[in-house]
Amino acid sequence: TDEAAGAELADQADRLGYTIDITASSPRYVNEELLKWNSSVNARVSIEFPLLMQFLGAKFRFGAEIGNFGFEDAMPPQKATLKGITAMGMLAFPAGPGKVKVGAGLVGKAFGVMAEATYGLRIGPMDVRAGARTTEVIGAKTNENMPIRAAWWDGLLSIGINL
Repeated sequence: TDEAAGAELADQADRLGYTIDITASSPRYVNEELLKWNSSVNARVSIEFPLLMQFLGAKFRFGAEIGNFGFEDAMPPQKATLKGITAMGMLAFPAGPGKVKVGAGLVGKAFGVMAEATYGLRIGPMDVRAGARTTEVIGAKTNENMPIRAAWWDGLLSIGINL
């Protein structure tokens, strides 16, 4: 029945509790405009709330993340940078020790979207995952106020803690 399915979903959400992911990543594949730019290691912290939803068989959780990103123009005499803080809302689709996330929000002062897929090992209340993430920034501008198309793929390592 629908009530039994709803109770089962609520029980699964209670078992998941809050999840905090701490992630380190490094851009590996960038779009053409960023090819001659140096990148830095990025760090992010995300939290997923203990609310498990289901739509057409897909179970997902709501969450939010904050992190950083950074690129510097490597061709002299340029001194342009594209750096800042990211703040995104997201949906996380847990799949055992793996996870798929999609989100949207601020990447610096511009709007951006991301998609991430990871897989790893669960060790008690913690999981260690590796994976890839893509980020697309719409309307990005450098520190010199020059528009630039910014998109990149990160390789990442994430530690998740269930509270």
